[in-house]
Amino acid sequence: MEKIDLTQIERNVFRDYFQDGLVDMMFGAYFLFTGLGLAGGTALFIVFPIVFFAPLLRRLKKRFTYPRTGYVEFRQGDPQALPWFVLGSLVLGLVALVAVLIATGVIAQPDQWYRWMPIFFGICLAGIFLGLALRVGLVRYYVVAGVALAGGPTFALLPLPGKLENLGLFFVAWGAVSLAWGIFAFARFLREYPLPAEGVGDVPD
Repeated sequence: MEKIDLTQIERNVFRDYFQDGLVDMMFGAYFLFTGLGLAGGTALFIVFPIVFFAPLLRRLKKRFTYPRTGYVEFRQGDPQALPWFVLGSLVLGLVALVAVLIATGVIAQPDQWYRWMPIFFGICLAGIFLGLALRVGLVRYYVVAGVALAGGPTFALLPLPGKLENLGLFFVAWGAVSLAWGIFAFARFLREYPLPAEGVGDVPD
């Protein structure tokens, strides 16, 4: 009997879920507009869209993805632990931020912390997308991870007057890259997976 590689099956399932680029587009748009808001002095966009993220993604996949690839509903099990690369990137980002604050002599000046926040978020995003790249095998996630890692210190060093301008511009740049990759992946997905005959791949409500 041929041995079933469950790890490879899981990898393929995750890869199929992300291959259409919709997650990239939504994350990219979220960070792009959040960055514009922060650079403009408002944090309204940070919380508001999160409520609609999952329902909107589900709608988009139902409209564009599932009719082309089919739909599989997995049995609900116990809640999954937070992936190691998410926890690791958060811890590493926090350690790096504290180290920078100490090295620059502003650890006791909280009003100066804002400028260096791109380093924290850059490491967090880099770790998350590097882990995702290793898990699903999509090259574009290595690219956005690299952009995040390089962009964090780059935007932190810009001499900008506003408290949140450095972080805002970093979010804008990273979001634009993620959005662009998502649009490219989505266009390629639509080209490679044309709609089947009517009635095939319908998704139940």
